Amino acid sequence: MAENEHKYPADEFDNPPSGPIGMHRGNRSLAVRLIPYLVTIVVAVLLGLLAWAFFSGAFNSRTDTTAAASSSAAQTSSASDASSSSDATSTDASADASSSDATSDTASADESSTDSASVSESPSDSSSSADASSSAAANTAAQIIVYNGSGVTGAAASNAQTLQNAGYSNVTATNPTDYNSLPSATTVWYRTEADLATAQDVAAKLGVSQVVQASNISSDVAVVLR
Repeated sequence: MAENEHKYPADEFDNPPSGPIGMHRGNRSLAVRLIPYLVTIVVAVLLGLLAWAFFSGAFNSRTDTTAAASSSAAQTSSASDASSSSDATSTDASADASSSDATSDTASADESSTDSASVSESPSDSSSSADASSSAAANTAAQIIVYNGSGVTGAAASNAQTLQNAGYSNVTATNPTDYNSLPSATTVWYRTEADLATAQDVAAKLGVSQVVQASNISSDVAVVLR
């Protein structure tokens, strides 16, 4: 097209300067042109690694390991606290037990002292009670016969006199008719249970240790000297 045939007036594009202007640029270098491809490759590799870690369980395993470590640390701390609390409780319990034992020992010592005092007083008291009971229960009017089976002349009379001096009013001294029926040791016989207290008192007065019931005797109480 000839210049004079152009229907538009001339402007700056009709006579451009040297070099590209606007969309009309020159060729870029190889390095510049490779950058987009390199970025795409790096992003693809990173995405692939992330996908592999997710689907292979490596990421979950790492998370579980971290959680397990945290849980183990928490359990260890709780166990330490519980152990400390248990030790403190045991120490308090031991202290209380020691205090209780000391109190018990003191109480036992006091009771032992009281028991000792009671025991030391009991012989005289029991002896007095026994004498009083025996004297109260004994029947000084009971019929008592003293048999001289010892072969010692006057032994029956002497023992009868001892009983009379003790307050017995119906005492007789005599010799047995059948020596074979006499016991081997000096004995106080009594006829019924009602005569037991009198027989025991007679035995105490004469120093006789053997008291036996004999329902076939002719008196309430019989003393057989051997």
